[in-house]
Amino acid sequence: MIYTQKNTLRKLIEVIVVISLIGISDQLFQLHLTTWELDPLFFFVLLFSLRYGLTMGLLGFFLALIYHMMAIGFNGGDIYLLFYDMSEASWILFSLLLAIICGLYSTSFQERYESLHYRHDELKDENEQLTEAIKLLEHSQKTMQEKMLESEHSLTRIYQVGKALDQSSPELIRNEAITIISNLFKAKELAIYHLDSSKRTLRLHIRKGDSNHLPQTVFIEEDSAVYKRLFRNKTITLRTIEDENDSPVLVGPIIYDNQIKEVLVIYQVDFAKLTTYEIQIMSLVLDWMSSRIEKATELELKEEKIKMFQGTNIYFKEAFEHKVQIQKKRSEEFDQSFSVIHVQFAKFDQITPVEAEIILRSYLREIDIMGYDPSENIFSFLLPGTAPENAEIVKERIKNAFTEKGGMHVG
Repeated sequence: MIYTQKNTLRKLIEVIVVISLIGISDQLFQLHLTTWELDPLFFFVLLFSLRYGLTMGLLGFFLALIYHMMAIGFNGGDIYLLFYDMSEASWILFSLLLAIICGLYSTSFQERYESLHYRHDELKDENEQLTEAIKLLEHSQKTMQEKMLESEHSLTRIYQVGKALDQSSPELIRNEAITIISNLFKAKELAIYHLDSSKRTLRLHIRKGDSNHLPQTVFIEEDSAVYKRLFRNKTITLRTIEDENDSPVLVGPIIYDNQIKEVLVIYQVDFAKLTTYEIQIMSLVLDWMSSRIEKATELELKEEKIKMFQGTNIYFKEAFEHKVQIQKKRSEEFDQSFSVIHVQFAKFDQITPVEAEIILRSYLREIDIMGYDPSENIFSFLLPGTAPENAEIVKERIKNAFTEKGGMHVG
């Protein structure tokens, strides 16, 4: 490795200090160095020519020449002979050639060394960049492997989701869907609502979370932009900064019979789960849910017809009680209120079940279920999501409706 020194001041100090030490030693000890056959000043010039190159070599030569002249003067000699006498002048020529040749030699090697050193630094930087690139590629490869494993895991998970949604009852499908979506997407406040035919009101089917954000009934206002986008695009819709502050974070359509029949509403969700990939998974879950609800509803209607009075959607007593038990199970699992009211009529012979349903349906929601016990003339009403205190209001409306039609109730 070639010695390099970037500090010019240090170079000058070294040259001056060395020539000063030589001169002081020569004068102090009367060494008469300039008369030696092998002049030590040659080594001085040679040292700095080889050590620092041409510039410092020439400087060393001129300092040595100056000292040589001073030494001749101190000893009473003739300084002019130094330039006119060939024996003296040969010292100057030899020292100058020594400084030039050795200086050029050293300078060329130093320049070559600096070039190689610069190239080495370039290669070192390139190597570091390549190392970083390799690390990045390894990280990317690892990430891709994890994504592949996650994708394979998702296929298993999707299969499990599809299997869980394969229920015979629409209510059970909704129960499973709420649990699945809550677990998959870390959602804490979510609900499934039934959309009425006017597309202005959402009636609660099932809820998990705060009832303040997820009330029993949601009225869709004219300025509800998030719901407008949902009905227009028929796809999962996220809240934007332009939407109302109380808008849900996400709403998703549940489509069957080629129409949005139900709406998934999420108010609180892990935002890390709102990636494009996760939204696609949620869309797939909603599609499967829609398909299963549609098929289960058709199957249930065929099976339920034998559990209803002919020509109506009014259940026999036993079938109605089964619906109540399903609702109780949902209430225990999701802490969702429901109400059952009974109205006994004294004179029902004059009104057929079909006429009774026509009268009562206008006072009920589409999701409410009716039952009838002909042995005691008792009409029963299952009101999902309705608190007991609100159920009494519905009961009074039903009594008044029958009274207006000429019926009489006893309880």
